[in-house]
Amino acid sequence: MVGIQQCELRGWQVGSGSKSREHHWWPVGLQKFWADENGYVAWITADGKKERKQFKNRKIARKAHGHTALRGGVWITNFEDDFQEADDAVRCIICQLKKLTPFGRSLKEFFQLIKMLFKRDRSLKAVCNFYTLEENLHRRLLLLLMSLLIRSPATRFRYESFPEQFGLPANEDVGKLNMRQMFSTAKRLCETGSLSNQYFVLIHSPFKTFIFGDGHLDWLTYKLFGLSINGRALVPLTPRICIYFCTRGIARSGPNCASLTAVPWMVDCINDITQIYSGDKLFYQGRPPKLSQSFRQCQFLEHKEKADEFIDMLDEIASNKNSERAQDYSALSFLR
Repeated sequence: MVGIQQCELRGWQVGSGSKSREHHWWPVGLQKFWADENGYVAWITADGKKERKQFKNRKIARKAHGHTALRGGVWITNFEDDFQEADDAVRCIICQLKKLTPFGRSLKEFFQLIKMLFKRDRSLKAVCNFYTLEENLHRRLLLLLMSLLIRSPATRFRYESFPEQFGLPANEDVGKLNMRQMFSTAKRLCETGSLSNQYFVLIHSPFKTFIFGDGHLDWLTYKLFGLSINGRALVPLTPRICIYFCTRGIARSGPNCASLTAVPWMVDCINDITQIYSGDKLFYQGRPPKLSQSFRQCQFLEHKEKADEFIDMLDEIASNKNSERAQDYSALSFLR
């Protein structure tokens, strides 16, 4: 991570970027998919308070000057525009993902899927359709995931807390500069890096809806410090589509994407994980979610070990031999 002094040495430009003060950590284009029939996006806070606004209201999921660093000095920089490419691709990406139909659409497949309702010990690989993503879609989807992870409030909190490792107070500018540096690294790797060991699992839910929080399971962006994309992440994109991303130990040919239909217990597992990593906001469509004990703490939490029983099941789909031993969902710690 970088500090303010390092940023000056890198020669950041005076007044670079857009002059806008309304900076978003959740693209307006994605918010549209979470709106109800009247155009409202709803969310609930850790204390149980419910709110809603029109998705066209750009004050949803935003932070004033959230991407403006070093305000008031000669090194002021605004990097809101850095995320524009990923945001502009949202509609096209969602449209293409919907074409990757999951297992369970035919009558025969549907009955096989029903058998999973109460069987958590069977392999999910048996109920997946498999695809090879076109390279352009692969890179754009990966960039979108990185943008959602890196600018989320949970990641902002972690970046701002970096000085505490050296006995210094948390610093908002350090957080912003680290955010920009990490996204710059991620973007370069998404655009030019090798894709051969990367795998996506598209999780479609026709029965229940996913929730979207101000934090996600992110065992991926930590590795950007080593200038590589290596790890796992779980991010709901719409109320009906969630993305699991992982990297495998060795490069492999063949399909790099699995598509499956999530039965209700799987959606519950994903929503429980989302609540662990979220600090104060859960966005939803339809009925509000039942708040978990972890979310009610109003803290950004994480698993003590980077392992989880349900994540192991998703790793098995990708034949990921590096999956770690599962840990109980209650094994949480404060995010650092």
